[in-house]
Amino acid sequence: MQDGKQAIEASPIHRAVWESELPAELFTVAAGTMSAAQRVVLDRSLDVVRRRRLTRTLYDARGIVSDDTIRELGAAGYWGLRVEARFGGAGASFATLVHAITEMMLADPWVAGMASTQAALGPVGSLEDFGTPEQKERLLPPLARGARLGAFAVTEPVTSSDWTRIRTVARRAGDRLLLTGEKVFITNAAPGRTISLLCRVDDRFEQLVVELPDREDEHFQIVEYKLRAPAHLANVGLRFRELPVPAANVLVAATGDGRTIAHRALNHGRSAVCAFSAGMLRQIAGALIPWVRRRETFGAPIGTRELVRRRLGRLAARIVACDALSAWTASLLDQGYRGELEGVTAKVFASEAVKEATLDILLKTEGGRALLEGSLFADTIHDLLAPTVYEGENEILTLGFFASLSRAHGRHYFAAITDAARSAGHERVDLSDPRVLWAARGPLSSYAAWVIEHRARQLGSAMPRTVRVDAGALTALARDVLHGSALEISQMMRHHGPELALRQAAAHELATRVQRATVLMVVSQYAAHHADPLVANAGLCMAMELGQALLGTRPSAEYQRLVTEVGAAVAEDRFAPVAGAERSAIEMAEGLPPRDAVAAARAGVG
Repeated sequence: MQDGKQAIEASPIHRAVWESELPAELFTVAAGTMSAAQRVVLDRSLDVVRRRRLTRTLYDARGIVSDDTIRELGAAGYWGLRVEARFGGAGASFATLVHAITEMMLADPWVAGMASTQAALGPVGSLEDFGTPEQKERLLPPLARGARLGAFAVTEPVTSSDWTRIRTVARRAGDRLLLTGEKVFITNAAPGRTISLLCRVDDRFEQLVVELPDREDEHFQIVEYKLRAPAHLANVGLRFRELPVPAANVLVAATGDGRTIAHRALNHGRSAVCAFSAGMLRQIAGALIPWVRRRETFGAPIGTRELVRRRLGRLAARIVACDALSAWTASLLDQGYRGELEGVTAKVFASEAVKEATLDILLKTEGGRALLEGSLFADTIHDLLAPTVYEGENEILTLGFFASLSRAHGRHYFAAITDAARSAGHERVDLSDPRVLWAARGPLSSYAAWVIEHRARQLGSAMPRTVRVDAGALTALARDVLHGSALEISQMMRHHGPELALRQAAAHELATRVQRATVLMVVSQYAAHHADPLVANAGLCMAMELGQALLGTRPSAEYQRLVTEVGAAVAEDRFAPVAGAERSAIEMAEGLPPRDAVAAARAGVG
């Protein structure tokens, strides 16, 4: 890992806001590559899941992905996709893994989610990034085989995002640590599995790899509870009472502590949520394609109606945006970037896109049929909406995004002003006091020069009044919004001072603008370079929609025409990103064999 890229100031979003030149190349989505061997592993794994779905053996009697399925996927190499070849895996990059997650989503969302928990959030990714050679040699091979699946454990009964309240501790006892505490809402956890766990050791936060015992005992218990999502995965609490763990299982970051490792895992997990969402949106498209063909009103299929086509066009736009964002964030993480601001942006956008598509596109287009048992909406509503709170609730994440984005600027200017004033004996830093102004004249002059420079830049960059169907113009709009945000953030910090933390609504609104401009930047460039005209047009639709939201303008006639044309392509099954999604969605919702399911749907049966 390259430490320089781990600094928040190296983030493409941070640089786009605060630096004078936009690093446009850092917003370009690199084409992902999957080796022939990795393709074989993924195809074998997809075949396993499709066959088991067809024979009704994918889940066990509890409705959980079965142990036999897990073993067969292990033999196919699925669990080791991201593990280095020398430890028994396929050596896939993280960008390849997120692509595989999106593909697996169409076969089964919960098997896809297990790969994310195993290799993005869980111990595989953390060991690959932070493990010593000895730790990798000992702990990765069983994870690659699927003999010990991985999970990630941070949340506790009294805390989720506030890690200062974590109470789980590991007490030293010779060459072991005795782990005591409780973790809750842990997906993929079960006896005999391996978790990466955040706890306190000697009053220091550490990330600990814990190989759970094969059965419960006085040191380890499973806490069961009824949870609607994930529907087909175990999600339990874990209770520890002096569970022995080798002290050699502590992961060590070059800088920081165990929280650094946990944050990096979450950055990978948020990118994976975006890939997961891209698959969910495809499933929604797959559920709607046969319906809009067979459902007629006033003598014509509803798929010919402009309103429905516009909905499908907006769905396609979100699919392309999620594809672009997941590939972009994963590529940055592969390059060693921190990925915090980018991962939050991708996760928030993607999960909100799924929520919107579920309620405003799937439900409204299917109507009452969506509420029938066996429909995608009725059967998976909790899983469709859950990503808005996975890896952090979206509004809380966005407030954290604002804090991270503004921290370096505050340290450089406002902390310097405060320090200068206090060094001169002024405990209360009141900039209306001439004595304080004089004491802090050096850092104040530096800050004034910064403000003048940014105001001059804003004057030289006039915002457009309309949004055009032009990738270059859309990229320029994103650049101007990102650059212009610096002055707004700084003014808010200067005006509110120490009370800024209480101004959550204003901070959220401004951070949301930065996130929208970021998505606009990524998706407009993705559209500009994509070879498929329909995919490119769907990307332009998303970029235009974001541009209209940023400018506060009404949808243009150009946008309405383009989004309707893209929607027509979806309705007529000509949109390549959802190829195969129709069959997958029907199989999942109706439990029919693939060919019979498609034939039944097209004939209007069921």
